[in-house]
Amino acid sequence: MKSAKSAFHPRTKDWMLLPSLCGIGLFYLIPLVQSIFYAFSDGLYAARFVGGYNFRTLCEDPLFQRAVTNTLLFFLVGILALLAVSLYISLICVNGKFVWQPWALLLPIVVPVPCFASGWQLMWGNGGLVHRLLAFLPCKTVDFMQGVPAFWLMLLLYIIKNAGYISILLSGAIRVLPTEIQDSYRLDGNSEWVYVTRILLPQLRSTLFFCVITAVMNYFLLFRDMYALYGSAPPDTLYMLQHYMNRNFYRLNFPKLSAAALLTCLVIGAILAVGFCLGRRKYDVQ
Repeated sequence: MKSAKSAFHPRTKDWMLLPSLCGIGLFYLIPLVQSIFYAFSDGLYAARFVGGYNFRTLCEDPLFQRAVTNTLLFFLVGILALLAVSLYISLICVNGKFVWQPWALLLPIVVPVPCFASGWQLMWGNGGLVHRLLAFLPCKTVDFMQGVPAFWLMLLLYIIKNAGYISILLSGAIRVLPTEIQDSYRLDGNSEWVYVTRILLPQLRSTLFFCVITAVMNYFLLFRDMYALYGSAPPDTLYMLQHYMNRNFYRLNFPKLSAAALLTCLVIGAILAVGFCLGRRKYDVQ
């Protein structure tokens, strides 16, 4: 009996990709091209080409400067702190024998945003648990949800929600590394810090780069928590690029919105491209 042939011709299989390609073009490529057009025009109807005028006025806007400063500061401090905490947790998980750790570490990321925001408000807001405890002390109470403390609280929230997921990625990468290097190193020295910085981190370069990309994406998801806590009027220390883009969206200022979005994509894309090139370099352990 002859073997049954494939029911689809190879060219027929290629045509099955057409619905997906149409969806990508309709919902992604066309809006992207239109957004780029708005970034170099002066309006929606009867628009005319204005070159880099939108980018020049964008960089001169004090609100945009504040949003960029806060976003870069959050990126710099938040991602470094997140990677450090996640690496520490992953080392504990790899050396420990608790099977419940991965499940417990993923709990913060699956909690719905309204529930997390309500609990955060009950903990740190005016009249919250921390505020009531400080009222018994002979010191001035602090509004943790406003001003400079709000930035560090949001940074703490960012670490709590993402450290578990990142640490699981790092734990999996550490477990598959060959143990010969670690064993031979620990025969010569007993410094855990030197082992982590000189031996472990270079071997985790590609995984760390993937974790950085994940941390950047999860930062943009953090805007949901910011909006649930503060709405469209956050404190000055938490005024991010997403707030600036939302503000221009509600005012139908699409040229400035498109210019800000395009500039953000270009900068993040350039940073990730450089990191990708550096991550592909081979590293030889001395």
